[in-house]
Amino acid sequence: MMNLPKGHIEKARKHRNQAKELQAEREALQSLKSNNVGGMVVGDMLQGVDFKGAQSATYPPYCNTGGYGLPTKKQAKNGLQVTKIDWLRATCTDLESFISTMSDVDSKGGILDQANVIVRWTEKGLHGYDQSAKLLLQRDNDNLTIGHIAMAEAGRNKGGMIELTGVGCKWLQLQYPDLWLELYSLFIEFEWRFSRIDIALDLDGEYCLEHGYTVPSLYGEAINNGLFKSDKLRNPNMKQTSSIAGDWSTLLVGGVTPESYDPIEHCPAGLTAYIGSRKGSADFFRIYEKGKELLGAEAEPESMDRAWVRVEHEMSRKGTGREIPLDVMLRPDEYFALDRSGVRQLMHEYRASLSLERVQQVQLSNFQREKSLSIAKKVYWAKHSYGRLLKTLQDEGLELQQIIDWLTRSDGLKEFIFDVQEVAA
Repeated sequence: MMNLPKGHIEKARKHRNQAKELQAEREALQSLKSNNVGGMVVGDMLQGVDFKGAQSATYPPYCNTGGYGLPTKKQAKNGLQVTKIDWLRATCTDLESFISTMSDVDSKGGILDQANVIVRWTEKGLHGYDQSAKLLLQRDNDNLTIGHIAMAEAGRNKGGMIELTGVGCKWLQLQYPDLWLELYSLFIEFEWRFSRIDIALDLDGEYCLEHGYTVPSLYGEAINNGLFKSDKLRNPNMKQTSSIAGDWSTLLVGGVTPESYDPIEHCPAGLTAYIGSRKGSADFFRIYEKGKELLGAEAEPESMDRAWVRVEHEMSRKGTGREIPLDVMLRPDEYFALDRSGVRQLMHEYRASLSLERVQQVQLSNFQREKSLSIAKKVYWAKHSYGRLLKTLQDEGLELQQIIDWLTRSDGLKEFIFDVQEVAA
């Protein structure tokens, strides 16, 4: 638990418990008013009954999802989104509201505790806040940082902040969707605001190869045909700011065109293109080869993961100071392509190619890769970290079984993707 002024946590918890009690009383009151008991209309007798202020309470309904009419699991499945939130930074400028939020987020039995996320507070500041905490996922003997919490009791940043990385967002969205909905309800209740949120569309390698989608081809569409332009742009002829990153030499001087570019063969380090300006644009797009970013040099030469393309839409308050609707947490598809018919068509074509079950499989598989669960990747790094040691032990005449016994632990990995069949063959 974070280091808050004495009494704040108790006060916040008392507030939430009071909300629960008053909501129960309101429901009981409503039930009495609408029912007959023993032949008498109970509503006629209510004037003399003290319900401890339940009629005048202004608290929102309290339930597991915050009581805001959120979709059920069945409804959520039927309306499955093909995009996912890939980064989130939310701020709260009222200290009391921040503390009340934390009573349901960073507490025993709270959202993070239920999601098996470790919260590690320090006295170090972050983004202008006085105190901060890392949000960690434990992977065997390693910890993966999936976000931060920060707070300040005074000054320009009085209040607090919650930040989730791509893995942090997907950890809740895919593994704990009910907790994701509850976090949304807390943001609504305590009037949080988004300063930045990223939405990602993953086009898997097989789909990209089949439809000819590559980073160079999509970048060409953006420059020549305005793929990412807003439909509300007053001057349709205005050029968008753009830039590229990665080794594009194969295309610039190597004779390869966007049409002939083969992601399996060319540019093994990966390509990235940016549309818009991060400094001055409220909407900024990234197109990059996600498979190559995750797998790097250890990707199999013929692996279709090399063709995996991710398109990201970064929404921020920069430049325009616009308000980002909190509803984006529940409907990322809608906001990913908002007022952009070219982006919407790209997304709809991909959605039409998949069944709901396939969407879930692809999202989960991609998420597992992002968590670095690939055995092939671990083998690659083990070879580069300990390969010389193993070779030296063999050269010194030690039996292979003895080396294995020396270097093998009693427990194996708890979570992994076994993708080394081809290597073993």
